[in-house]
Amino acid sequence: MTKTGKQFIAELEQDFATLYKVADITTRRYFEKKPSQDDLLHYFKIRLFNERWNMVELSQAVANLPINTPMVEAQMLAKQAFDEAQHFMMVKEVIEHITGEECDLEEVGKDYGKKMPSQGVMILDKYGAQEDELILALYQFLAEGRAAVVWQAMAESIEDSYVSTRYAKIAKDEKFHSTIGRAKLEELCDSEEAQKRCLEMVEHFIWDLYENTCLSIAQVEEDLRIEMRASYGEPNRELKVEL
Repeated sequence: MTKTGKQFIAELEQDFATLYKVADITTRRYFEKKPSQDDLLHYFKIRLFNERWNMVELSQAVANLPINTPMVEAQMLAKQAFDEAQHFMMVKEVIEHITGEECDLEEVGKDYGKKMPSQGVMILDKYGAQEDELILALYQFLAEGRAAVVWQAMAESIEDSYVSTRYAKIAKDEKFHSTIGRAKLEELCDSEEAQKRCLEMVEHFIWDLYENTCLSIAQVEEDLRIEMRASYGEPNRELKVEL
């Protein structure tokens, strides 16, 4: 008997537990070591343009919605695009808080403006999410859910209260964005065919986001790499980072 979309997604969510745990602990360990100002600026500049790309891609997704899209669904996607614009502004303010001077977006964009493996948004292009509603919903559910975990861990670990409060707000927004993806996946994954395809894509997403953790925060330590292998086996492709 085929599971309902709700049943399938409820079970699927459990598969993310190790990935989320690894991202959470890696983030906390990184900030506990009190990274230098240069390291922090590098980290937040990656985050700055990830937020911008999220804003751009989601705005395009809103523009591409069929005319008969349920209005609530269109409103939620538009709300997420607006949130990403707000996050872009907030991360810019974080950078200015750290440096004490205005952030030159054009100058920073020369090095950080392109989509990079250290930015989760690269997944949207990698799998053609703009033309595939299942991929977009899975990105929202899994990648934004992981982002919520990472930003909350950072908010609780970094000593600077200015940065902490802003990332606590961003974490809350990302958790909401994940629920948008969840609702859409529950609707889409109502057949064995859709559920099979979703599981196949999750295997790719898990390793993409593991790699993203290493490239944007820090190399995952050995105890956590062991947990990843125990939960997910060997990667389905060669990673740019150590496992």
